[in-house]
Amino acid sequence: MFKKTVMVLALLGAAASAHAEQYTFINEGFNNVPGLTGQGWKVVNNASGGVTPGWVQGDQTNFTAHTGAPESYASSLWSDAGAGQSLASWLITSAFSTEFDTQVSFWARGGGDATYLDQLTYGLVNSAGDISSLITTATVTALDDWTRYTFTIAGQGAGSTARFALGHVGDADAANIVGIDDLRVAQVPEPSTWALAGVSLLGLMAARRRRAR
Repeated sequence: MFKKTVMVLALLGAAASAHAEQYTFINEGFNNVPGLTGQGWKVVNNASGGVTPGWVQGDQTNFTAHTGAPESYASSLWSDAGAGQSLASWLITSAFSTEFDTQVSFWARGGGDATYLDQLTYGLVNSAGDISSLITTATVTALDDWTRYTFTIAGQGAGSTARFALGHVGDADAANIVGIDDLRVAQVPEPSTWALAGVSLLGLMAARRRRAR
């Protein structure tokens, strides 16, 4: 019985391992936000009059990260734009394939002060990272605790690529701070991957029944 169990777990483990290695494009925990630009990411601040540059390393005196070290998240502040101005602070990932269905997920939160209204807009831009090409998925108000957001991109065909863009937007005078953490972009598993594991499991079950008879 133990041998059969080990074989089943090995098959499932192999399928899961293939999925993790083959389908994950981006898995970012934001341990080094300044270093992201060296990995093909972009930080774009289109607001005027701000005294801070846009997305920066998190600060645990505001709040701690969703996972990992206390400051391992990316944050954007109200001061990215001047008084009376609108925020337009964008964090844009490196390019990834959209040939097949792809899921984007991330965690976000606000500063925990209900007197402020911090908004996040997110969606896809072209592979060049041009924010004018943004196709908006949603605009949400950052909640006072870490909250997961996720959406699926329908496959666009061979050779297609895109980037994920997330913006701190809205009235700077009404904003405070937002943070994002644990951003992941991964291809949705093809049914054949799990069908193969299922067929293998059925084969083991059939063999077991034959031996029992």
